Amino acid sequence: MRPVNPGSPARWVVVMAAAGMTLGRPAPASSARRTPIVEAVQRALPTVVNIGTEQLVRVMPTDPIQQFRYEIFDRMFRDLLGQPPAPGYQVRHSLGSGVIIDPLGFILTNFHVIERATAIRVTLVDGRPFTAQLIAGDELSDLALIRIDPDGPLADIAFGRDDDLMLGEPVIALGNPYGLAHTVTAGVLSAKNREARHGDRVLFRDILQTDAAVNPGSSGGPLINADGELIGINVAILPEGQNIGFAVPVGRVRALLTEWLSPRNLKHIRLGMDLTERDGRIAIAAVESGGPAAQAGLRVGDRLTALEGRAPGTLLDVHRRFLRVRPGDRLSCTVDRGGRPVVAEMIVAAVRPPDGRALAAARLGVELAEPPAGDPFRGGLVITGVRAGGPAARAGLREGLRLLRIAGRAVRTIEDVGTILDAATPGTTVWLSVASFDLGDGFLLARTQSVPVSLE
Repeated sequence: MRPVNPGSPARWVVVMAAAGMTLGRPAPASSARRTPIVEAVQRALPTVVNIGTEQLVRVMPTDPIQQFRYEIFDRMFRDLLGQPPAPGYQVRHSLGSGVIIDPLGFILTNFHVIERATAIRVTLVDGRPFTAQLIAGDELSDLALIRIDPDGPLADIAFGRDDDLMLGEPVIALGNPYGLAHTVTAGVLSAKNREARHGDRVLFRDILQTDAAVNPGSSGGPLINADGELIGINVAILPEGQNIGFAVPVGRVRALLTEWLSPRNLKHIRLGMDLTERDGRIAIAAVESGGPAAQAGLRVGDRLTALEGRAPGTLLDVHRRFLRVRPGDRLSCTVDRGGRPVVAEMIVAAVRPPDGRALAAARLGVELAEPPAGDPFRGGLVITGVRAGGPAARAGLREGLRLLRIAGRAVRTIEDVGTILDAATPGTTVWLSVASFDLGDGFLLARTQSVPVSLE
């Protein structure tokens, strides 16, 4: 049987047939065909999304490690996309997959999937399209958090544990390989704690390996266990081998999401306290003087035992519950203080937006502006001025570059810059991701670099 050209009409027949099969009458519950794998897929598949764009960005990193990372994924994209479109021709490209991690529209994917998009387009399993915004990303972990604005709650993936994975247990990779929507492949967990290396440097020692087929376009989709729980995010294949795929483990996924979804990072509410998690317990690590937590009588060291009358779960669970809290809400907390329970009720405050332009000028030494109307790359802020001798100038930044991220967090507006810099401590070093752009051969060419800047 000849291979299907992803750009041919035959490909669309396959996609439509696959989508139609999801609408068929399910087998009876007593059927021998309804295996644990089938049930796991039925639970998890509605959480899988396709991620695409109208115009591609060809990225050229300057950092050696990022070049190595990019070269790996560039081979996958060449397989997925074939030849680039003619110059100036707008076409919708399927870049990869993602998984819904919260009903409010938060989606996790690979960083290398969204970094090639001028505008991130998300298509749900029912065919509804959305435009997404980048919330945060980690280039080294190759994970990114994006968000859409649905008109109702979405199905979200359940998280598995990271301490009970078993070699040989069944695993399932879900995604959109070669743009073929909602594909299911099954295998086993082949290995844990594989090393990710660059030269002599070990970047990570926690990578999962599976023989479930992970093809170009599956990147960013979930790797699930037989209970339908997320145990990893599909990230790469070994081109030289067959049926060798890799995934970022759920432990690292959970750690990054816990940070990215915290009120301090999202800045949608002000609680006046920071929480920490240790040995499965959540405690108050810091209390802002005069803030809502302090006014409610909460103290550093208090251990959270209930939130609105319910057990807190993990710190990620708590931060996800905070997503539904708004300024003015009353939030009931029960804490353990020296062995005795204390109930406190705080009134959630609004975040006072800092002056992003002033902070950018004072701490980075740059002037920033929104991109001009009609700009093909819809993201970041343009550096319009660099103060001589300032932090940005010492790092080699110049006018005309596009500021994309500060400390891994996406920069879309001047307010984003103010929020991030206001939370940073003067004198500390943050990494800025910047890019320059050129249009050629139907691709938007992005030359990217990450530079350390010491804040003033």
